[in-house]
Amino acid sequence: MSFERSYIFIDTSVYVQESYRFSGTSLGKLGGMSSDDELRLIVPEIIQQEVKYKLQEAAEEHVDKIQTALNSNIIGLISDQNKTLVGLDFQIDQEKLVESIVETWEEFRVRCNAISVPLASIDLPSVVESYFDAKPPFGKGRKRNEFPDAFAVAAMVNFAENNPGRPIYVVSRDNGMLAAFSSDPRFRCHQELSEVLDEYNRHTVALSPAAHELMDENIDWITGVIVDELHENPNWYAPEYRDDRICVREVSVDVYEMNLVEIGLDRAVFDVGLDYHVEAEVTDMVRIGYDDYDWDVIPRTFSGKMTVYLEVLTNSDFSELNEIASVEF
Repeated sequence: MSFERSYIFIDTSVYVQESYRFSGTSLGKLGGMSSDDELRLIVPEIIQQEVKYKLQEAAEEHVDKIQTALNSNIIGLISDQNKTLVGLDFQIDQEKLVESIVETWEEFRVRCNAISVPLASIDLPSVVESYFDAKPPFGKGRKRNEFPDAFAVAAMVNFAENNPGRPIYVVSRDNGMLAAFSSDPRFRCHQELSEVLDEYNRHTVALSPAAHELMDENIDWITGVIVDELHENPNWYAPEYRDDRICVREVSVDVYEMNLVEIGLDRAVFDVGLDYHVEAEVTDMVRIGYDDYDWDVIPRTFSGKMTVYLEVLTNSDFSELNEIASVEF
């Protein structure tokens, strides 16, 4: 299945499974994709509160263990002087430490530019109907008490109705939660976040040859943009002259390599190596006598090698170059 710009909903069970490592391999990767709007994270309000509650519980438990260890008899055997030497001469602000840990959840959502879905948006009668009919995520026995999951499902169904056009990935370790989405074609269900990221990686890796080919086909356009940037920014190769003391006459570049350093669904970043040659006139001090100098306009040539980072925007299969978004020297 090809990967396309999508939304993703992650159940609380997955955050717990990932040990809340918001900068780890999987959630960290998602953060970049979500902020780039390639795989945009959706967080229903009930999930936002549930993750915060569970993270706070885990933080308080671990902070208590740290404090207990510091107060233990075995640590008490160490003299105050030796405690200082080994770095144990401190007091833990337990409340502040727990607060700092819980804040990482808010920071992650901000980093993802996540979309929040309020509880007020859900269809409450449909949740009640699912409860009495024992439909997923409800079930028999202990599964009767799945109201948080049911609210999350209702929120995502409402979001899908109001945001058509993109598929929505659902990642959950809860079979009841997955069953609630399984018959709706708008949702793609997975038990592991790594499965979704693998789909993305396979898709983008397959696009790499097309990205290289597209750059080769548009080398004249790319070269022209770089020439314009060099013409407008002489400080990149002549930093000793202020802009008002240099007049660029002619610029030429020869691109000798382009290395793909990052690729997305419709964008890529290349490391471009090039030789440049610039003909210019500069205003500089020149000797006009034995011990006398004056300002004069003199011709100068600047040449050498440099590397630029080029971000390009394309269509989804990298067959058309739509825009050269940025050039960084």
